[in-house]
Amino acid sequence: MAKITLWYPEERPSYAIYDWDGNLLEEGPMLTADEVYCDLCNAEVPLNPAPMIGSYVLCLDCLEKIEPSWRKQISPLLEMIWREQMASE
Repeated sequence: MAKITLWYPEERPSYAIYDWDGNLLEEGPMLTADEVYCDLCNAEVPLNPAPMIGSYVLCLDCLEKIEPSWRKQISPLLEMIWREQMASE
């Protein structure tokens, strides 16, 4: 079973490119805390907190494909909150 981590997004660059020595070469445009995208399908993820497996943010469709038993790892209240957030989009 893959462990689900909950992420509370903040304002951040859309991407960062580093050289082999770890020096920052380029940063992408800034994303707000509300701009969260699935790392697998690029769908918008309107969930807060956003579900992650490893370092990857996942929409509920991709989460279901990667970790079919994800509901066992979260509370029923959080699932209800996520469903409400999805319905309001």
